Amino acid sequence: MKKRLAGAALAAALLAAPLAVAAPTTAGAAPAACTSPSWGPYDPGYSFTVGGKTSPLRPGPNADCGTRLTVPANTEFSIDCQYENSAGNLWYHGDVYVSGRTVAGWMYSGNLGGVYESNYAWC
Repeated sequence: MKKRLAGAALAAALLAAPLAVAAPTTAGAAPAACTSPSWGPYDPGYSFTVGGKTSPLRPGPNADCGTRLTVPANTEFSIDCQYENSAGNLWYHGDVYVSGRTVAGWMYSGNLGGVYESNYAWC
């Protein structure tokens, strides 16, 4: 009798284990490792995305963070602050106005042209 109860308990645990481990994913969700530092509207600057290509707006200051929005070339990017990630790359937090909506996120400095009217505030 004890063997059957132990076997049933083990079978129940094995059946439940994958359900407990599996986490649902949503489209466009950032990877778990993608974190965003604190930011604020510390900088009144702006820039424009580079010409000739689209640029990804990301949920965090890292290329592994996925893409929140693909921004067309020559789109104005309002800057909140700048941040240097662990790889030593410069990123800007800010927002863009695309297709009738404003979207905030992180833009790699290499995807932006000159920075104007900035006080170069750090996040």
